[in-house]
Amino acid sequence: MKDRELLRKKIEQDKKELFELLGSLIKINSENFISYGNETKCPDYIKDYCVSIGLQAEVYSPLTVDGLKNHPDYFEGRHLEERKNCTVTLKGKNDNRKLMLAAHHDTVQIGNENEWSFPPLCGIVKDGKVLGRGACDDKYAIATSLFLIKKIKELAIELDYDLLFTAYCDEEYGGSHGALATCLKYPCDDYVNLDCKNFDIWKAGVGGGELKFIIQSAEAEDNCSKVFEGIKRVVEYLNEFRQKRQKELEKNIYFQGSVVARNACRIMNFNAGGSGSTSMNQGELKITYYTDKDEKYINNELSVFVKEINAEFSKLGLQDLTIEKATRFFHYVECETNNPIIDKMKKAGMDNGKIIEDKGACLSDYPMFILYGSPRAICFGIGADFDRPGGAHQVNEYVDCDALVDFAKIMGDFLLSY
Repeated sequence: MKDRELLRKKIEQDKKELFELLGSLIKINSENFISYGNETKCPDYIKDYCVSIGLQAEVYSPLTVDGLKNHPDYFEGRHLEERKNCTVTLKGKNDNRKLMLAAHHDTVQIGNENEWSFPPLCGIVKDGKVLGRGACDDKYAIATSLFLIKKIKELAIELDYDLLFTAYCDEEYGGSHGALATCLKYPCDDYVNLDCKNFDIWKAGVGGGELKFIIQSAEAEDNCSKVFEGIKRVVEYLNEFRQKRQKELEKNIYFQGSVVARNACRIMNFNAGGSGSTSMNQGELKITYYTDKDEKYINNELSVFVKEINAEFSKLGLQDLTIEKATRFFHYVECETNNPIIDKMKKAGMDNGKIIEDKGACLSDYPMFILYGSPRAICFGIGADFDRPGGAHQVNEYVDCDALVDFAKIMGDFLLSY
């Protein structure tokens, strides 16, 4: 109990340091552009920080991890050569037990800077908030993990296990190679992925991914009306597809009544033709969908649809429909029941005045930690929902300073009780 009280007091005293560390991380551009990313400087900064507090850290590309390129969940086209992870270890009394904390350092793209009320990479503290791209998705978790490791060292608290922390790359837009590499390279007894929302615990992860439907006319065209008719037919089918996915998830205890179930299939973008009367024979439509079914089940359903629509496409003068995966397929997962990691996290929350609820994850890297790390892996965090102003992926992204301090105290208690 004495160590917990000391650590809580230290967190409160040094909270400005936590805010400044997060600000420094935000100032480092680590945008993910899908097929490449600015994911080298941030892990280098984290390594230098670890060295400055007397710890060694390793920076590495997922491609250097044995077995990654031959892994069934490896997804081509992400160009990982310059996209890096950074892992640090704080040695404890017993090196037979290992706990991994993990958080992704890549961010979504900044977008149109004119839509922001402040510079996207400012990393400043204003009105009780730390501002900037990545603040709540997911650099707050990196800052908190590094801050806690430093405070534990400063207080000379010796843990009963080895504590590892990894800042991993390529999370956004369905990559997951950084998380996969973390599990393959650093096997641990337990994993806590600190990419979560609203002081919730994610103990299940929805499956699905992003698909691209490609529509083309059989011959050259001087307008895109044929392609547009094809897109409309695909959209009609997607209404049925969405209803099936919604019904599935409304029966799932982790997703009943959730925004995930309500948005079980979303049209992300579509186009037909091109500017200057070009590409009038081409069009595409991209969707994101969520499911608790496996990939074979979904593929069988899509194959039936393709056979039906190709007959219609032929009459319209369209080529056979092509469907491509725009992301890897996300596997549906649930963590182990009667999970002591959840119990410890919830107690740490209660001891700090927070009731932590069980929820489900939406296309996060959580499946990697469950399937290739530990069946007891969970997600926990304080990120803000995508539909909240200033939330994850939104302009004017921020994290609340008071929430960040509470998060640090809960995680500190958890680390001392693990």
